[in-house]
Amino acid sequence: MLRLLIPLLLCSACTSAQPALASADVVDVLNRTLDDSFARATEPLAFQFPRDHGAHNDYATEWWYYTGNLTGDDGGAYGFQLTFFRSALAAGESHERPSAFATHQLYMAHFAVTSAPARQHLSFDRFSRGAGGMAGATADPRYEVWLDDWRVQEVGPAQMRVLAATDTEDGRVAIDLTLTETRAPLLHGEAGLSRKGQELHCSAQQGMMQDAVDVSSQTDCVNANHYYSLVQMDTTGRLVFRGVEVGVSGLSWMDHEFGTSALTRDAVGWDWFAVTLDNGVVLMFAEIRTESGGKEDIFESTLSFPNGRQISIRQDEFELMATGQWTSSDSGITYPSGWHVLFPEYDIELTIEPLIDDQEMDVAFTYYEGATVVNGTMNGASVTGRGYVELTGYSASQGVRRAK
Repeated sequence: MLRLLIPLLLCSACTSAQPALASADVVDVLNRTLDDSFARATEPLAFQFPRDHGAHNDYATEWWYYTGNLTGDDGGAYGFQLTFFRSALAAGESHERPSAFATHQLYMAHFAVTSAPARQHLSFDRFSRGAGGMAGATADPRYEVWLDDWRVQEVGPAQMRVLAATDTEDGRVAIDLTLTETRAPLLHGEAGLSRKGQELHCSAQQGMMQDAVDVSSQTDCVNANHYYSLVQMDTTGRLVFRGVEVGVSGLSWMDHEFGTSALTRDAVGWDWFAVTLDNGVVLMFAEIRTESGGKEDIFESTLSFPNGRQISIRQDEFELMATGQWTSSDSGITYPSGWHVLFPEYDIELTIEPLIDDQEMDVAFTYYEGATVVNGTMNGASVTGRGYVELTGYSASQGVRRAK
């Protein structure tokens, strides 16, 4: 999906320590001015895996998002998030300086674990330049993305190991998980070309100005990213929460997106959902909220069936309504909490609830990312599921749209 962009965009040089960050809204960061040296996603990419799991440094931004819903040997429900963000100060690599620390690439990583038994969610972040072995992403000779000792690495055909750990005053928090692919990647939008707004984003060499026009007639000048997901990955391993270790198993989801796009001009944030149902159906859907209280209608969601069939879902083909709200005692931000979603054409009606209310990310940018529990019906039959939700662009002054 769109996902949260790197606060490192706001600095021109960083070390492995957390940089001083300007106060900026994530939408403003997404809409930063970029020069014409960056590649742009203008047509579907002929993806090759695992090659395209690696970095695409000619694009301005890129992110690898791992989330999972797990059940412990203790019977408890858990969630995890490990995400890596790359931001380029200039396209490609730095060759003008011989230093091993010279780079155009900056990285940030977020790590979080939700424990339903403990009714707690803990989150952490790290920052680094993409040089000197401190952070990076590659697919040669094998796929790997990392920042310090937080990493995801290919360990076999269609199999990855996910590792992260940090020590707190109340004990260690860590994951060591093996994820095995079970189905083909989801290619969102038009074969993986995911549009983000009506505005065109073109290079000066093309002699075109950015403008809000019909992008369908200007396919060489599209406001889009390349975006795919690995879904329903079988997951096993160990999880440590505040020093207590538990064996876990479940399903994980990986989002990988890269491009040089921007949100629509009046966007204020987004509500993004990943859902895996017990009948093998998976859904990625989202709403980009606008200043007028409406939603951007160009972004397409994805419905996928166990037989591999994938369908793009337009914004007018589903209804999403919040059923409640939750206010953070830390940030004072009020988020929607609980949702009802209806896909009438596919006879899908779902209720989505957070695994626990407080899953706000206590990192450089405040946002909400958390595990969810899903119940509902599809074609008249009961279904259950698990998933993740991401909420950005909310503040204490913004209201919540509630179901009637």
